[in-house]
Amino acid sequence: MRKIDVEDKFQIKQLLYCDCVLGVKDYRYRSFGGFAFWWYDKQRDICSCCEAGWSDLGKKVVHYSLDKAAKILWRYRRYLFLRGKRLSEDTR
Repeated sequence: MRKIDVEDKFQIKQLLYCDCVLGVKDYRYRSFGGFAFWWYDKQRDICSCCEAGWSDLGKKVVHYSLDKAAKILWRYRRYLFLRGKRLSEDTR
């Protein structure tokens, strides 16, 4: 994963739509190495967020519209990281 800077909410939507996974770095998500992961499912037209806190027993997936996800991710724009949907994809 690499740190990214985004210019606006539209760029966040573009990244999600292009099969990228966005990670929000935060100490609360220790179960996933410090990240909450966000991705977009084009077939279901839904954006998903997977997060787990230190006290969570399993992972929790929450679904949002693409607009709502972009709005949330915009608030955390200083903590955004990027990777491809598959870990083997190079996103440099």
